[in-house]
Amino acid sequence: MSVYRRPDPIPRPRHDTQPNQGPLQAVKTESDDLSALVARKIFTAISSGHFAEGSILPNEHDLGETLGVSRTALREAIKGLSSKGMLETRRRRGTQVTERSQWTLVDGEVINWSRKDGDGRISEELWQGLRIVMPDIARLAAVNPMRVRLGSASAAGSQRTLALAGLLTEIARLSGNRFLTSMASISLINLARDDRPFLDKRFAAVSDAAIDALRRAVTGGDAEGAGRAMDGIFGSVQQTMPAAGHVPA
Repeated sequence: MSVYRRPDPIPRPRHDTQPNQGPLQAVKTESDDLSALVARKIFTAISSGHFAEGSILPNEHDLGETLGVSRTALREAIKGLSSKGMLETRRRRGTQVTERSQWTLVDGEVINWSRKDGDGRISEELWQGLRIVMPDIARLAAVNPMRVRLGSASAAGSQRTLALAGLLTEIARLSGNRFLTSMASISLINLARDDRPFLDKRFAAVSDAAIDALRRAVTGGDAEGAGRAMDGIFGSVQQTMPAAGHVPA
């Protein structure tokens, strides 16, 4: 006799009638993968301070009951957050929230979670990071023998922003530094995909002549010229940035 078994993970039935007032409310059915939704809920609870750095998460049974999900979905979520440096699981101790300095914040999933949770600083902080690293990235790209294959950013209208973002991403890849490439590419891709108006506004102040100067400096092997040209591209919109030390609300 065959026995039907429901696939796992599945939401657990809720028996309580009182609404959960904390950040770890039961996960509602959405189009996203269940384990990703669970990870996002736990991330929000951690980033908001509900689970402080160094604290131990509730055990699997209690956390699963609170979120209304199976143990399998919960474990996958914990594993994902551990891979981002936010959690650490130890035998006989449980799952601990790590120090914020260990978190992998330049991660496409983490950035998206932060946006969905209403963090309005995301785009500004990504842009600030790009302003710091992109001049050095351009210098490194200019000494890469593969630089001669650098494409063009010529485009007009609504496609100009995407073309320029694509050029900058290509320059980042030519830097030869995997970590700088990852930081720059993830930031540019996220801005172009999830906050296009922000990027449109910044790139609107960049002239076609400045873009052409950057490309010529990189392909010509002029490292210092490439750095200055890149600094000019990001500096041309510095008036839109908040003053030093100011954190947007």
